[in-house]
Amino acid sequence: MIYKKLLIFSFFIASLPTQVFATNDADPLQTVYESRGDLQSAFNVDGTPVGNAAGFLMNLKDWARQYGWQEYPELISYAPLTVPPSRLQPTSYQLQPPTSSMYIVIDNASGAILAAEHAEEPWPIASITKLMTASVALDSGIDAGGTGSIVAADDVGGARLNVFSGTTFTTRDLLAATLVGSANNAANAIARMTGFSRESFVEKMNAYAALLGMTRAHFVDPTGIELGNTANAREVAALARSAFGRENIRKFAGSSTTHIAALSDAAYIRDIKSTNWLLYDHAYDDLYVTAGKTGFLNESGWNLVVELHPMHDDDTHRSLTIVTLGAAGRRESFDDAAALARWTWGNFEWR
Repeated sequence: MIYKKLLIFSFFIASLPTQVFATNDADPLQTVYESRGDLQSAFNVDGTPVGNAAGFLMNLKDWARQYGWQEYPELISYAPLTVPPSRLQPTSYQLQPPTSSMYIVIDNASGAILAAEHAEEPWPIASITKLMTASVALDSGIDAGGTGSIVAADDVGGARLNVFSGTTFTTRDLLAATLVGSANNAANAIARMTGFSRESFVEKMNAYAALLGMTRAHFVDPTGIELGNTANAREVAALARSAFGRENIRKFAGSSTTHIAALSDAAYIRDIKSTNWLLYDHAYDDLYVTAGKTGFLNESGWNLVVELHPMHDDDTHRSLTIVTLGAAGRRESFDDAAALARWTWGNFEWR
């Protein structure tokens, strides 16, 4: 019982952002770091990665959570509370190469990375950026039960609500349009409702990314329409884990449709269908999607982050977070995620 309580407390501490900890000689992870040249080549003294030398790992603590605790008893505080799934031998399900250039599969219960390909490479994540926008806006104190308007300056092209400048909506409807329909002008309206200038809001996006350990990510606008919004697959998974943990984001990220109505225009009433086909296409009826977000630019291809578990898995213990970036087509993006989920469930055992 004492060990269990210690492990629970230690896991909570280990899950806190990197910046919480000061580097000191008493830290067992620091001691391990100083004894291993390979870790020193992959991570800076402050724990941040050295270029791509650390692969998909976000920081030194990420290494400790994924691998270090299994090698060093003194790093037991980084062990997950849940035993990670184990690879079956021989494997029974073969994975066809996804069209997505980059992907990662993470077991949600333990945080273990089960599969990855080029998951360390930065990529324009397009409208997945909106998960960061909604997170920062909610943290900045926008009234989730209030109202806001869309103005002409919010329109930057791409997906949008086709309304006149000054049309007002509830904050709930603007969040819904942002996360379900991926409307760019709604995302800009949400950011503007914080009272911060565009430049200040983007600064807060990057500050929040740093807090999550997304040291290789960069954001330049709230919608994702700019190519400068970049992150790697591992970082997108970390952003999604944080964003999907918020009820005001999760409820829309898991909705196949949403109903919105303008407050200042009685004629504007719309049912918006999610851009995430996994939520309603019968080709994926074996998947239970709890949250997700898509993103597309001509230059980036089709991007997706999704949280899901098997449709008939009542206890959800096989829940996964899957990120695919740079798929060749829209259908291929969803097919890649579905194939990765099915392959993982067929090749790993949960205990």
